[in-house]
Amino acid sequence: MDNSDMKNTNIEVCPACGVKIEAGERVLFSAGPVGTRARLWARVCQYAKKPGCINLNTDAIGPIAASDYYGDIELPVEVAQPVEPLAAVVAGIQRSLDG
Repeated sequence: MDNSDMKNTNIEVCPACGVKIEAGERVLFSAGPVGTRARLWARVCQYAKKPGCINLNTDAIGPIAASDYYGDIELPVEVAQPVEPLAAVVAGIQRSLDG
């Protein structure tokens, strides 16, 4: 796609992070579903703070919902068997050698 095609489809490319914003509101992330300027700000722009960012206008960003932020990541936790203290392991080896 050349620049004339980009003007016809009204796509802005942020020089700071490379994300594409279509028609002033649809954010085309590099991975995942299409998002909004609010989601982009909540997940990237507020932290990156790079010069040239095109998503800093609060009027264009609009209201930010709790769902725009990343949620808490819950990782599965496996309960492992407690590891015997080293002294107990050494004592067990010693008993087997003596025995």
